[in-house]
Amino acid sequence: MRKGNKKKKFSLFKFFMILMTIAILYLIGSILLSIKTKNIIIIDNHYYTDDQIIESANIYDYPKFILLNPRKIKNNLMKLDLIEDVTIEKRIDFSLRIKVKEKKILYYIRSKEEYMTSSNDSYKLEGISGIPTLINYVPENVEKSFVREFSKVNDNIINLISEIEYSKTDYDEKRFLLYMNDGNKIYITTSKTDKLNKYVDIVKKLDNKKGILYLDSGNYFEIKE
Repeated sequence: MRKGNKKKKFSLFKFFMILMTIAILYLIGSILLSIKTKNIIIIDNHYYTDDQIIESANIYDYPKFILLNPRKIKNNLMKLDLIEDVTIEKRIDFSLRIKVKEKKILYYIRSKEEYMTSSNDSYKLEGISGIPTLINYVPENVEKSFVREFSKVNDNIINLISEIEYSKTDYDEKRFLLYMNDGNKIYITTSKTDKLNKYVDIVKKLDNKKGILYLDSGNYFEIKE
């Protein structure tokens, strides 16, 4: 004798549990969608203010956290001239962490009225201070090499330089003369630019004497009469 299929009994309890699960998930989703970004943390910005970065990222109204698109935010910030890279992190406390890497501003080019950066690009900028001025023409190939090496100089040393003058000789086409804010002058060749990072220690040994420091060849100090 062939047995017929047994009908499954309707379970009110299981049906109720499914509805409850759906309702809870919907409630949680609605809550998450309604929560706005609690805090925006900007890290490692020097030239751009927090407000400038937040506005450029188009998140000035602290949008709903779950709808934040890190890729879109990064693309917006990469349009800024001085931004080299951006790292974005959405945190569990509904805060957004934006870490920026800015190009380093090296000097002001008087002839162009632009600022040279570590990326070997120059831009017209405003509100930049404490940067030396390049006062004369430098051949493109020489300047490119100088920028690469000068980028390795510490910011506190760059801030001590008033003017940069291209000062080639018959035997050194990559020679520069730096005018320091303290009254000293420094001759430097591109390949030895990193020696500038020792300038503060060198000056301490000069007993407040002023003169010309030759770091291009020989490493000696000529006292100003």
